[in-house]
Amino acid sequence: MKAMIGVMLTLAAVVLLTSPALANESTPDKVSYLQMDQGRAPASSGARANADLTGEDQLDQRKSDFVRFARTKLEEMNRNHRLSRSRMQINKTPEGSYRAVYHQIDDASMACEVSRSQSKSIPYVAVLSYKEQVYAASCPTPEACRQGQFAAVSVIPNRHIFSYSNGSWK
Repeated sequence: MKAMIGVMLTLAAVVLLTSPALANESTPDKVSYLQMDQGRAPASSGARANADLTGEDQLDQRKSDFVRFARTKLEEMNRNHRLSRSRMQINKTPEGSYRAVYHQIDDASMACEVSRSQSKSIPYVAVLSYKEQVYAASCPTPEACRQGQFAAVSVIPNRHIFSYSNGSWK
């Protein structure tokens, strides 16, 4: 009987202590571990800092966050593109020469636009626009193509939409 009462008291204490965390609520001096990301500040301190900012300051902060996010995203897309320079496509032409093609994102063409949304769960949306350059070269051998002089043959405009929720861009 004593063991049963001990278990009940322990369960009651656990429920009482974790109920604010489970409900995603925290008091200013208590931080829910469910709201923390590794290597980042607790969500409650960021929310407190954002509450001190005016609406325009918050928008400016989200814009600067998005520009950093977008630069990282473009670097990642350039590195992982299936037709990047390191993975260029080389085909033999009917005349017997080779034609090589690769794609590269033009970092200088990056444009970001951030705005507020009407949603409470997604307070900001952003548009990332950039141009993808397509380069080509004709050479006598595949090895010569890998070392060859490439010329831009076309430009592909790209536009991606991102949302801001739970403290990060997705």
